[in-house]
Amino acid sequence: MPFHYVASNKKGEIKRGTYDLSSRDAVVSDLVRQGLIVISVEEVRSFQRAASTGLAIFGYVSHVDKLLFTKHLAIMLKAGLTLVESLKILEEQATGWSMRRVIGTIGRHVAGGNKFSDGLAKFPRVFTPFYVSIIRAGEESGTMTENLEHLAVQFTKDHELRKKVQTAMLYPVIVFFAASAIGFFFAVYVIPQVAGLFKSIPGIKLPLVTTILLKVADIAQHYTFVTFFGFMGSLAALSWLLSRPFAAPVVHRVTIKLPIFGKIVRDVNLARFALVLGTMLRSGIPITTSVDITAQVLGNVHFRKALYRAKEEMERGNPLSGALAEAPNLYPAIVSRMINIGERTGNLETVLGYLAEFYELEVETATKNLSTALEPLLLLFIGAIALAMAYAILIPIYNFIGAIRRI
Repeated sequence: MPFHYVASNKKGEIKRGTYDLSSRDAVVSDLVRQGLIVISVEEVRSFQRAASTGLAIFGYVSHVDKLLFTKHLAIMLKAGLTLVESLKILEEQATGWSMRRVIGTIGRHVAGGNKFSDGLAKFPRVFTPFYVSIIRAGEESGTMTENLEHLAVQFTKDHELRKKVQTAMLYPVIVFFAASAIGFFFAVYVIPQVAGLFKSIPGIKLPLVTTILLKVADIAQHYTFVTFFGFMGSLAALSWLLSRPFAAPVVHRVTIKLPIFGKIVRDVNLARFALVLGTMLRSGIPITTSVDITAQVLGNVHFRKALYRAKEEMERGNPLSGALAEAPNLYPAIVSRMINIGERTGNLETVLGYLAEFYELEVETATKNLSTALEPLLLLFIGAIALAMAYAILIPIYNFIGAIRRI
């Protein structure tokens, strides 16, 4: 079990830290063996352990919170503040409950004489292996401030990529829900009024579309809440099903094959690949470790698998460019060729920076053109729904008028 200790050396310097041993006596014996004078040894309570290992599970730490934390920490360290002082200030300034508790726990961990990177690693849901590795490399090389600045730049670009994709997806989502709401309103309030007219017409055979529409309207009218919550529940269940790990290979394969969205998904993954890998190499992390951690950051499972295979090839002595060239449908020839140039000239991180900028520009262009490309498709979709409803309602009326004329 973990114990927090306070001790001093022969010079009177205070040392704090945490031991994970079986008993308090074992901690005291180990400290005495090191020549330290034990001041106090206290067991870390269960609620403290929960806070240090999984607090973020019970709260949400946004991407913006992590971005601001990284930026502000880099500025404070550059201004000459100590890491403990900086974390204390950031804890007081944090707006979210979860982020405040996370920073506070890490601050106490660092104040106890432990590494900052080890404190970050206690919150894997907040700080990814990529983040922790960059910080650990900064601690070992003495470039903590520079690495935090690299992380801040990477977080900013990643945030911009996310916002561009979210903005591009907003328009079709609004249109879909608007069309669904209009359809539900017609099914519950408008069509039942027309249904009474159709039932009063003797000898008129209703088209199949009208029959189906009337059945749907009848169910929606008599079971309004069940229909509404059933529809919303079906969307939630479908979303949950598609997000499961077993569905990821199929869903991600279909996603990158789509004519409009597929290019955006590929470019986002390529931009993130180049940005993260370049940042890690610039921080002095070995390339095989960098490739392994970069694979964990990518959102598409097929891009991840290709990078894991590339790592295996590199461990056999093959270059990264050659391994990526074996997956041209995911990593285009321009990527493998540019990386090959970087490997031969020793400027791989610079080349990756160029690739990141190139694919970020591609994403920006594609997202700007997305609404223009989707607008006619969405208009056709809405028009088809309106036409089907008009056909289902007007054709029986037209047949009825024709029957009266023949009398």
